[in-house]
Amino acid sequence: MVNWSLINSDGRKASSAKIRKSIVSFLTRNHPCSVIDSIEKKYNAYKIHLISGLCLIFDENGHHVKTN
Repeated sequence: MVNWSLINSDGRKASSAKIRKSIVSFLTRNHPCSVIDSIEKKYNAYKIHLISGLCLIFDENGHHVKTN
């Protein structure tokens, strides 16, 4: 699981609350009632795998990039 407490971004520390809010807002709006299977933190992205098989990719700021 991703440590949501504090996230480093471009050498500065950013509160994870803003990133978390952005991702949760996107999921609520676009994939209501979906269940998250796993979350991977990559170097500059978050990959969220849903039980339905979709993989959502978000940048380091929590903005949706693409869906696989």
